[in-house]
Amino acid sequence: MTKEKSEVNLTMGKSKPQESELNQEKFRDERDPRAKYNAVSDACWLYQDRELEQNLRRLDWRKARKRVLGRGAVGREWVGRGRGELRLGRRGLEMRFTDGTHVMGWKELQDFVRARRS
Repeated sequence: MTKEKSEVNLTMGKSKPQESELNQEKFRDERDPRAKYNAVSDACWLYQDRELEQNLRRLDWRKARKRVLGRGAVGREWVGRGRGELRLGRRGLEMRFTDGTHVMGWKELQDFVRARRS
């Protein structure tokens, strides 16, 4: 007896996500009124090993920047948690939107962090 090989396709709908759907995960929605707040929240979670939130709450923004960036080089690659990509650098928090990159300075970043749970 010979064994027949049968293949069953269990995928329903689209088998591969469209390229535009994949690219949308990289960008924040500039129409969302909470886009900046979500970016700050994501940054605090992503950079918790550098104690970003604690330093910005406790110290002056200049000293906080020095402490956070003084813990070694910050990677220049974009990171994210599924709501859009961002990265932390000398100029502040860079957020990637569909119409370009917006930079939130350290002072504004500190204001957002302090207003989160005060």
